[in-house]
Amino acid sequence: MRRLLLALLLAALTGPAAAAPRLIWSDEFDGDRLDPARWTAAADCWGGGNEERQCYAAGNVSVSGGVLRLNARKERASGPARRDGGPRVSRDYASGGVSTKGLASFRYGRIEVRAKLPLGQGLWPAIWMLPEHDNYGPYPLSGEIDIAEAVNLGVRCRSCRDRVRGAAHHGPTLQANRSDSADTALGDLTAFHVFALEWTPKRLTWLLDGKPYFTRPGGRPFDERFHLILNLAVGGRWAETTGRRGVDDAALPESLLVDWVRVYAEN
Repeated sequence: MRRLLLALLLAALTGPAAAAPRLIWSDEFDGDRLDPARWTAAADCWGGGNEERQCYAAGNVSVSGGVLRLNARKERASGPARRDGGPRVSRDYASGGVSTKGLASFRYGRIEVRAKLPLGQGLWPAIWMLPEHDNYGPYPLSGEIDIAEAVNLGVRCRSCRDRVRGAAHHGPTLQANRSDSADTALGDLTAFHVFALEWTPKRLTWLLDGKPYFTRPGGRPFDERFHLILNLAVGGRWAETTGRRGVDDAALPESLLVDWVRVYAEN
């Protein structure tokens, strides 16, 4: 909380004459466990529809030293095959993910996440959003907003690029799912960065460390409430078909570290 108050004070002192942004939801991760009033830990082996290889479990989510840790490791794990249940399956990797679904959802404003992304072939960290209710129909009709995602950071190869991507997905069917996206150089891979989305009725703008790098028009389906998801996937089509391909077990264990999450109302 002290860090948050200091940040708001500095913004008020150094910002323009306009009113300071109004904070409406945040988590500074100052405690010693995940706050159940804000987050639910993922517990499934679904694979995100991307052929990811992990099972998510609460045991791979921890909070200490003011940081949320989503931990991926090479470890046999099992769980339900789908997010809504289904038969139990087993995977060769375990990891962590959290969501605000059913606890907090947002429409418009500025979402900021200060995080340090993990390094390694086959690792796929993501900071993203899904609709709280599928008011326009099942995925992808009601959309998806990826605030920041990256794969295979820090891997040395001819085709490797240490970049972060922002994207919006929508479309009438899975086969006709449209993706509007752009990426930008991440910079220092060992540092925390602030990944942000500015979301208004007219447009969505993606920022890295305060600098915009991508914008697209707003409107349907991005005019409904969305909840937040933070996760660290292992493998998957995008991660395993770029870089050196596959998953490098030597890169594990690794973690997605989140310093804070802050949501501001639209000015």
